[in-house]
Order: sequence, then structure tokens, then C-alpha cells
Amino acid sequence: MGQPVERNSGHALTRKPICWETIDWTPVEDGVRLIQERIFRATRDGNLVRVKNLQKMLVRSLGAWLVAVRRVTQENKGRYTPGIDGKLYPNTEARAGLVEELRGVNVMNCDCQPVLRTYIPKPGKDEKRPLGIPTIRDRVLQMVVKLALEPEWEAKFEPNSYGFRPGRRCMDAVIQIKNSAEAGKVRRRSAWILDGDIAKCFDNIDHEVLLRKVPVFERTIRRWLKAGIIEFGRFYRTKAGTPQGGVISPLLANIALDGMERYFGAYSKNRRYLTPSSRGGMNRGITVIRYADDFVIIAPSREIIIEYVLPRLREFLVGRGMALHGGKTRIVHRDEGVNFLGFNLRNFNRSDGPHFIIQPSKEAIKWHLAHVKEILSWNKQATHAEIIDRLNPILRGWAEYYKYSNAKKVFQYIDYRVFGMLWRWCRRRHEREGKGLRWIRQKYFKRDRRRRWVFADTEEHQLFATAYQRIYARFYRKVVLHHSPFDATLREYWRKRHEMVDPDSNE
Repeated sequence: MGQPVERNSGHALTRKPICWETIDWTPVEDGVRLIQERIFRATRDGNLVRVKNLQKMLVRSLGAWLVAVRRVTQENKGRYTPGIDGKLYPNTEARAGLVEELRGVNVMNCDCQPVLRTYIPKPGKDEKRPLGIPTIRDRVLQMVVKLALEPEWEAKFEPNSYGFRPGRRCMDAVIQIKNSAEAGKVRRRSAWILDGDIAKCFDNIDHEVLLRKVPVFERTIRRWLKAGIIEFGRFYRTKAGTPQGGVISPLLANIALDGMERYFGAYSKNRRYLTPSSRGGMNRGITVIRYADDFVIIAPSREIIIEYVLPRLREFLVGRGMALHGGKTRIVHRDEGVNFLGFNLRNFNRSDGPHFIIQPSKEAIKWHLAHVKEILSWNKQATHAEIIDRLNPILRGWAEYYKYSNAKKVFQYIDYRVFGMLWRWCRRRHEREGKGLRWIRQKYFKRDRRRRWVFADTEEHQLFATAYQRIYARFYRKVVLHHSPFDATLREYWRKRHEMVDPDSNE
């Protein structure tokens, strides 16, 4: 991972120009990952001096700059979204030039520009979410700091925190809720759930509390947090919060909220993790599961939540400049069900015993169908081949997200509703021509391998059928509590986890 250098006649070291097309990315990324693993191990061992030295080594290495520029300008979704300077780096020459420009920057003490304020609609809601878009240059600097800061905090984060962390996903949090609240015949689990939400979490994070947790990069992160906002050509100062839209913002939010699980007795005095059933006093039976600023707390009774959990939770949030969202925080029984991350989790007491069912929530289904309808209304004059190309990624992505839940009937319902929308779309195109229903069916629909009518251009180019998505409600294995991709001793575990295939496949 060393820098490309050559010796001249005076024995001075000079840098070779970077040729982006000829970079072998495997050794570059492996070199960065090796230092990250060393940071993770030093943090676990409590060697803070070594952690600081390794972080400084990483942010000064050429490999870190190459990886950061590649992720920001080539891989991330926002690579074509400029900041206030309007600069983009769409080609290899520009990316190589950006690396050369930034390699001499001192990440421990660098300047930054204000973020550009924009608004995007929240999924399934009429509200809009504010985003702060940094310049691409600042995003690269944030990515370099994130590369150094993330392995340190992966060794510190609580086991039931799942949002915006490497190797963890929404389904891990959902399965943990099921494991903690499921009614069993042998073990008696807690049945009451506090469905919590933090009001404007990213906008209210106390800067001083957050900065005390990141002493190595305190000066640089302070400048990012205090950089200000440009909205409609006017400058506004930022006194609290971290702007959504920055590369490092999710990590900073996780750092600010770290400790919620410890607040309810999750660790013993010798730093050993305690299961909810092994804790003492009022903390017994309490489980905290968090995904970014969304969280649930499972407790044995409603009274414990009201009299103990809520006061403790408010005390924890006040110390970080935040508060609970009154309209979105509620207490429910597991038989009533709770919505979390687009899923509905509910216990059903049937004649053959209790069943804890995970399904797509009604709000998620409604939003998904509204999205499909909106696409069809925007593309009334498109060909049916173009409609297939636009809908397939949406339908397939939605089915992939929910394939580990009990969603078979929901998938069939989605196909039924989408078929109706497409049929109306086809009839509308030929109302003035007087085409019959049989003509429309033969033009736009074909029989698939199961003899069902599907919206298709050719036999190979068909609309994705959500009902054909295999369901693996019992297949998903949640990530082990403290396992991290930065732990060098667990490489085989993460390799098998990434290569995990469906049980019915022949691979």
C-alpha cells in the first residue's frame, strides 16, 4: 500500500503521477483494511496511544485517499450531486487530480466549506427531510476520517445497535426484536414494547458532548459541525446537530447515541455483557434495540416502562441535547404489534400455540403501491419495454428486502394490485383507437413458465413477479452480538456470512 515514489539523481524522493486506470484496487483496499484491523485490536486491548498513532498513520497513507476518492466520486449515490462549489469529478483524470490535491492536506487541522441545504420527501409521508450536502472535497476528507474512526468505535459500540454499521442490516434488528419478545413455551420473555423515536435527532445533537468522544479528530470534526448552512443563498450558523447528507454523519449520530443500552445495565463492572434475564433490579428483562434514531425497548410490564424506562430514557437523551418525539413514541403489547423499519411484528395466539409473525407493514405496502402508480402516471407514453425496465428494480428490491419475513400473501397481493394498474395503463393508451381487450392482452401480456399472464415485451423481457420471490422466514441468521468485520480473527465468519446462499438453491 506504499506510495508510488522514485529516486532522482539527488536521492530526493519524488511522487509518480497517479494513473487511475492502472490502479490494482485489491492490495490498496487490503492495506487499508489491515490498518483498520490493527486499530480495532488496539481499541479492544485498551491501548489508546496505539489507536491514536494508527489512526494518524491511516489518514496519511495514499491507500486511504485512493479508497476515499473512489467511494465518494465513483461508488456512492451522491457522486453526481455537487456542494456549494458546484464541482464534480466524473472521470478518471479528475479523480486522480483530486487525490494529488488532497494528499498534502493535514486531516487533523483542515478547513471546510458550508453545506448546501436541500429537502427530499420522506418515504410514505407528506413531510420533507432536510439534507446538508457538503462539497465533494469535504466528503472525501470525511471519508478518510471515517476510515480511521469507524474501527475504533466498532470495538466500543453496543451489541444491539444495528443502524449504519458495517456487516449489519435492518433484518438483524428485526430478528432481535422477535428473539426478545417472542412468546415461548419454555422461556418467559418480556411482552411490552416501547416504540420510540427521537425528535429531529440529527438536528439536535449536542456538539460538545459529541466532540468529547472523538479527541483525535476533535478539531476537524468541530469545523465540520460549525461550518454553517447555505439555503436560498443565505448563510446560517449551526449551533447543534450534524447535517444529514454528510458521509460521516451516520457514524457521528451512532457515537452520540452510544450508551443507551448501557444505561439499562447491559454490562457488568468488569465490562462483561449481561443478557436481559441475568440483570438485576429494575433492569431485569429490559432489552434495548436501536437502529440509528429509531429504537424499541422491550420490558416485562407496562408499569416498568412508564415508571422506570421512560424517565431513564429522557435523562439519557437530555444529556445529549435530544428528546423523545411525543407523537411517535407509544407503548404496545406484543399481541397488538409494533411497526419497525417497514415491518410489522406481532404475536398471534393460535390454537396450536403462540406464533410471532413478521410481515411488511401496511404503511410500507401502501407506499410501495403508490410509488408504482406514480411511475405509471409519469410514463403514460412510454413503451411497455421501458415500463418493465423502470419497475423491475423497484419490485425486485422491495421483494428482496422482505424475503426473510412471512410475506407470501403480501407478495401475491402486490402482484394483484400491480396487474390491475398495468391493465388500466394499457387500456388508457388505446381508448381512442377502440382496441379490444383481447388485442390489448396479446400485445402487452404473455404466458410465463407457470402459465400465468405477465406483463412482457418478449419471453425473456418480463415484469418481475413479486409472488415468485422465495420466502426464507426461518433462514436468516442474525449477526452475533459483538462480531465486527474489523476483527481479524473472524474473517472466516464474515466470508461465510457474505456467501450465505438460499437453502433451496443448488449452489
